[in-house]
Amino acid sequence: MNGLQRTRLIFTALAVMALAAGGQAQESTTPAAEALYVAKCAACHGPRGWATRVLARRVPEGQAELTRREGLPAAYTSVVVRRGVGSMPPFTPTDLSDAQVAEIAAWLATGPAR
Repeated sequence: MNGLQRTRLIFTALAVMALAAGGQAQESTTPAAEALYVAKCAACHGPRGWATRVLARRVPEGQAELTRREGLPAAYTSVVVRRGVGSMPPFTPTDLSDAQVAEIAAWLATGPAR
């Protein structure tokens, strides 16, 4: 199995786990969610972030920056944050509480229209 196949398998497994986790977190459009994202995620996932550049090779054009992503289920984001994927390390409850993860995930799930 080559690296690309392994990455696809990991993302597929994460998607299945997110769907099995059931639904999405409560919707959130609070400034607190955006502030958490900026403080904890934007260094890597912002416009010039390393993770954004990596994702640009794997997702449709214009969807690499998470705040511009369409169709990003909150449950999927929560699983990725907790378990990590690829080069992204898992965030422990000490790094981000479950409520904070849910807040960020719900905010990102609202997509570019927020």
